[in-house]
Amino acid sequence: MKILIFATHPIQYQVPIYRELNKHYDLKVIYLLDQTKKSHAESGFGVEFEWDIPLLNGYKYQYLKNLSKKPSSSKYNGIILDKDELNKLMIKENPETVLINGWFPKGLKQIINYCYKNNIKTVCRGDSTLLMPISPLKKAIKEIYIRSILKKISAFLYVGEENKKYYLHYGVKDNQLSPAFHCINTPFFKEKFNKNQTQTFNRKKINIGFAGKFIDIKNPFLLLNAVSKSKYKEFISLQFIGDGPLKKSIRDMSSNLDITTNFLGFLNQSEIVKLGYSQIDFLVLPSKSETWGLVINEVMTGGIPAIVSNNVGCHSDLIMEGKTGFIFINGDVNDLAIKIDTTIELLASENNMKTEVLNHITKYSLSETVKAYQETINKIVNH
Repeated sequence: MKILIFATHPIQYQVPIYRELNKHYDLKVIYLLDQTKKSHAESGFGVEFEWDIPLLNGYKYQYLKNLSKKPSSSKYNGIILDKDELNKLMIKENPETVLINGWFPKGLKQIINYCYKNNIKTVCRGDSTLLMPISPLKKAIKEIYIRSILKKISAFLYVGEENKKYYLHYGVKDNQLSPAFHCINTPFFKEKFNKNQTQTFNRKKINIGFAGKFIDIKNPFLLLNAVSKSKYKEFISLQFIGDGPLKKSIRDMSSNLDITTNFLGFLNQSEIVKLGYSQIDFLVLPSKSETWGLVINEVMTGGIPAIVSNNVGCHSDLIMEGKTGFIFINGDVNDLAIKIDTTIELLASENNMKTEVLNHITKYSLSETVKAYQETINKIVNH
């Protein structure tokens, strides 16, 4: 069975899925944008880098020409395809099914329109949610625009409950939806955690992790303010994994609030467990908005609990209150401080949080997600 996958660029969380699917289908991935070290830095990481794991091995791939004068995966006109090149590709490859990772930027919408006009079956897997607040005008525009796109797609793989709600809201029918949960490269991270076991909890030296870009939407200042209100403040050390434009402000605020902080820097995939996650007792993701939050999958693969805001997309799936972590009200510093203290007390009581985390995250493994892809692909082709 011939399958084409269209994606903006190689993404470390998606490539393992491609490799597994390649074992079962005649598969080719078509990329629309060649990411550079500089573009990673400009996207908020704060440093120029390349991922230190191979992203182009284990499957066939091809890059299409991008006609955009300002190439970007985060701007609508950042990817514009040559219609003739797209047509020649489709005629040559003659796919039975096309998989699309979303409908933004414009290039992905062009592919959806092409498949719709030429009766090629499509499966879409995005991760949009309804959690981010928007103005009434923008909401009205999206109601028309999103519905007009989604009605052209044959089937959808939803990554979690909030993503499923999104599709249903915009008119997708239940029988078009199948779960293919957000996952990471589970075997890779399990191996790393097995080699670098997380530390034993010490209530006199509590390490709380923050992992991500140091940008406003990630809300690192809320975490600092919450720790300043914790009754265990004197025992807490914040471990900041990442980099970005707010680093100096975070450092200054930490000093003003007399909070112990340790900046671990940007850690690439092969080193983030050994130098980052294995050093923390639990992780806090206080984002104002986050479609999912795959760092939660990563830490939970090592049995590490997490606290997330209710605007983080994975909260409905990965957080079982008091078992795998806690959910706090977005922007509520007092609620976050309470959840931090409660987590510390649970860990100090030697309960079974680690076991609960490890058991729960198995549902969100690479193997389970790939099975879901296969079931949907086979169903749509044989329909």
